[in-house]
Amino acid sequence: MTLPVRNEQMEVQSRLEEVFGLKPTMIQDVIMQGLLARTSCTLHHPKTFPGLSQWAETVRSLRDKTAHLGWTPSDENNFPLCVNPSGNIAIAVYTGDRETGGASSPSNRAAKGTNTEQAVWANQKQLSLFDVLPELPEDNDGDGRIMWVLLYHVASNEIRFELSLPRYIVGGKIRSWEERLVFPSIPLDQVIPVFDEDDGPEIDIHVERK
Repeated sequence: MTLPVRNEQMEVQSRLEEVFGLKPTMIQDVIMQGLLARTSCTLHHPKTFPGLSQWAETVRSLRDKTAHLGWTPSDENNFPLCVNPSGNIAIAVYTGDRETGGASSPSNRAAKGTNTEQAVWANQKQLSLFDVLPELPEDNDGDGRIMWVLLYHVASNEIRFELSLPRYIVGGKIRSWEERLVFPSIPLDQVIPVFDEDDGPEIDIHVERK
């Protein structure tokens, strides 16, 4: 199957409204709110804090922007998601690698744990039932939910971002995508230092037989 990489603005807008009921300006505002949190940090903050602050504010802003449309937060197992009103789509927020927003297939910067792996495996199960992108059910209990990822990458002179649907994950890293909605990058008027950083907590749940 050919990977749909959508980067034409009209096509991205159409798909964003069709699948999520959202507008590109909303996603851009979410990314900018996260970036503002990062640039508000100083040299006296711990080196890993600007990235964590950016991630947390991106999650917060996404939830704020979509709340009036009926989207709700979910933090089950310390796995932050933003869930649409029908419960059939969730959005996670991750820091992406340098391929984010480009022609090559990107991945999440920091390896993720069991929660992400299970969500992507659920995607794979759902998507394997269709030759094309599925028409999602109106209501479900979470088992049939599709998880998309708002992926962003801060470079020295711009921030690149996309809203994409992961299909395969290996070793905590997303390796392929079913669909990618790539937004125009946002130029930066200042150089932002980038350190090795995670993008928030994720708890692995280990079940032991009694």
